[in-house]
Amino acid sequence: MELNDLVIFKAVANEGSISKAAKELGYVQPNVTERIKKLEQQFETPLLHRNNKGVSLLPSGEILLDYINKILSLLDEAKNEINQSCNSYRIATSQTILSDYLSIRIQEHFNKYRIYMENSNHLKQLLKNNIVDMVITYEDYTDEAFEKVYCTKISMGLLKGKGKSISNLSNVYFFVSHDKKCPYRNYTSKFIEHHNLSKKQIQEIDSYSLIKDFIEQGRGVAFLPLNNDHLEKVEGVIEIQIPIYFFINRESGKKRIPDSELFN
Repeated sequence: MELNDLVIFKAVANEGSISKAAKELGYVQPNVTERIKKLEQQFETPLLHRNNKGVSLLPSGEILLDYINKILSLLDEAKNEINQSCNSYRIATSQTILSDYLSIRIQEHFNKYRIYMENSNHLKQLLKNNIVDMVITYEDYTDEAFEKVYCTKISMGLLKGKGKSISNLSNVYFFVSHDKKCPYRNYTSKFIEHHNLSKKQIQEIDSYSLIKDFIEQGRGVAFLPLNNDHLEKVEGVIEIQIPIYFFINRESGKKRIPDSELFN
């Protein structure tokens, strides 16, 4: 059985006539008749009732037509998804960059991109294996296989819930991700050590949105990008500029660099 046999059967069922289906498909009538006969042989049952006015579906033919519609619909879905995958620019990045940098810039052009959110340790491998077209990362890769196409900075500060009072940093939790390469996590560790605070105050949560929710509720603080309407800076702690880097695989040559909305 070939896929085209199913297309032929559907045309015959829709037209109610083998001759009309043949004309619609651009085939000679004997060829269509032969394909229908082969289908009936394969299913070991008649599929059509033939009469002087044309053909109509037998119960077995109605079942087959139902499945043919499902099969062709799934094939259309697969084709659309493949086309979208081929036409979309694939970007991999971390939670914080996605939330506080990338999502803001692609929200009006989201259909141009496929976004992968990954731990820092996995980003390089995705780019190396050409699973994505670009990686946006905090890490400055030195591998010659990767080309740095852009670099910018994100302002970071120690944030607390808006209107929440922080009188003593020794009595609050500092939320960090599990990502060992996360600059916010690493700066938190240095800050704790520099200010003689307890490492027990560090709480690991592998969800950026949950960290922000906990801070907003007044459960603790965290070093994060300075662009959240529900959070505010802890007074007396300086802002830090965190660089982010844009890399492509120079060996793939598969896709052009996307338009400038990513780089503004």
